[in-house]
Parts: sequence; C-alpha cells; structure tokens
Amino acid sequence: MIKLKIAKMKLKIVSENPKETQKIAFYFGNFLNNFKKSQKGALVVSLEGELGSGKTEFLKGVAKAFKIKEKIWSPTFILMRCLKLSKKYQFKNFWHLDLYRLKRKKDLKNLGFFDLVKDRNNLIFIEWGNKMKKLLPKKHLKIKFKIKAEKERFLEFFIPSI
Repeated sequence: MIKLKIAKMKLKIVSENPKETQKIAFYFGNFLNNFKKSQKGALVVSLEGELGSGKTEFLKGVAKAFKIKEKIWSPTFILMRCLKLSKKYQFKNFWHLDLYRLKRKKDLKNLGFFDLVKDRNNLIFIEWGNKMKKLLPKKHLKIKFKIKAEKERFLEFFIPSI
C-alpha cells in the first residue's frame, strides 16, 4: 500500500461517452485503492449533478476497480446499498447511497448514516450528496457532473488535503 499525502486539489475532465466515464472512474477507483488515508472514519465521496449527468455510470467504473460483481444501479428507491469488498482492499464495505428523495437530517439518521461515516472500513459514495452537504464529513471528496452534450459529460473532482 502506498501512503500518499494529497494537498487540496481540483481536477477537471471531459468524458465523451458513458464508457469513457466508466474508464475515468476505474482509474479513480484504483487511486482510492492505492493510498492509505490518514483521516479517521469512512472515506466519503459526494457525487453531484443533475439527473442523467453520469453519477451512476461513474460508480459502475469504480465498482470495476474494486472487482465488484454485483450490478450497480442508482438506489433511488432503496436509498442505500452495501457491497462487501475483498480482504485485499483497505475498505471492507462499498456503500452506495442516493439522497435524491431525502429532505431532513432525521432521514439520514434513520438510515444509520452517522454510524457509517465513523467506520474507517467504509467507502461511501453518495449520489446527490449536495442535498445534505452540511452533514457530510468535513474532508469528503466531491465530484461534480455536468451535461455538456448528449453523451459528453464534464467531471470536476474536488479533493481535500488527505
């Protein structure tokens, strides 16, 4: 395992199609696999952008990096899903949450979210994380998705000092 000290950075990438979005995400997943985070608690990644901007496609690519076999879909109606990871990864659980339908802090509490973020074994991806951004850990990663054209997407990564 490589221990990296990452200074706050912003990275912008244009994806020309869904397959390319998945490929970018695969590399991002490998980035997450290859550093030992220094912070306490879960590593949280907020995925922000309008409907159809590529958030779920991105997660499909990250799942490939972690060799997840289960199908990835947006958990809009089940709200959250946990997939177990192989012992070779520093994270044991790959959480996928969708906050699109949530309105209040109480909704997150009822899901057990605040316990999930305390556990450093958890890697948590949150679609629509901007809906509850004040409740996310201070040092979370953020990716903003914007629709450029029918298939083109603009991805902007915000990575705090970790």
